[in-house]
Amino acid sequence: MTEQGPDLEFERQMADAISLDDLGDALEYRVRAMGYAGFVYYTHRRMPLDEVAAGEAFVLSRGPAFLKAFEAIYYSRRMFRFDPMLQLVSERHAPFTTLAERSQMALTRRQRWIWALEKRFGIKYDLFIPMNTPLRTQALYLFMLGDPAGAAETIAATTNELHRLALRFTVSIADYLVLGGENELADMVFSRREQECMLWMAKGRSNAEIGEILGISERTVKFHVANLMKKLNAANRTEAIAIAARSGWLTN
Repeated sequence: MTEQGPDLEFERQMADAISLDDLGDALEYRVRAMGYAGFVYYTHRRMPLDEVAAGEAFVLSRGPAFLKAFEAIYYSRRMFRFDPMLQLVSERHAPFTTLAERSQMALTRRQRWIWALEKRFGIKYDLFIPMNTPLRTQALYLFMLGDPAGAAETIAATTNELHRLALRFTVSIADYLVLGGENELADMVFSRREQECMLWMAKGRSNAEIGEILGISERTVKFHVANLMKKLNAANRTEAIAIAARSGWLTN
């Protein structure tokens, strides 16, 4: 295979994709082959972060299942509004890493929460690739878990290739942002009971506890939770909470 072979194959996969899942799967395969644990694609219309509501940001992520809990916490607490790395994303054009930027920052207490959360989930090495346009802030975030040998060297060696892949990925996903709408749950309807169950699920309550709080049977709670999972196309409760949180349904 020639040096351009992998890029040409990625071009084909992007052109042949018929869903967001196809796009995400193709990119995940490439970044994992380079030593990364996963990625997050993030975009919203250009505006100050503190004016961005959860439902106004489009997010596509891939990585280990346990990181859905990280997403749920991050979006339900609106941490994106004060994330210093996302602020840099809106200002930069070249790739950068958290490690390179962190030592130069005077952090607020809330910003320290973010890095404490990352540390808790094992995220130490990462790479941000801004791909901003006049009307849109967007970035591809790639991360490693734990402390793999040669992680910093791997990031340095793969940045240029990842930048090329990110730009191609952005072109492909733009079709879905225009045709499909940015808020994946914008037109979805949840019953009052489903919304109540969703909120208490996000607070870590069991079905039995939710039933006691709402004054309904555990069996009825299970019914509502099953409907939520189906509507959100979620494999488990944690994933359901993460999807709902980043789409603006969970704000507390």
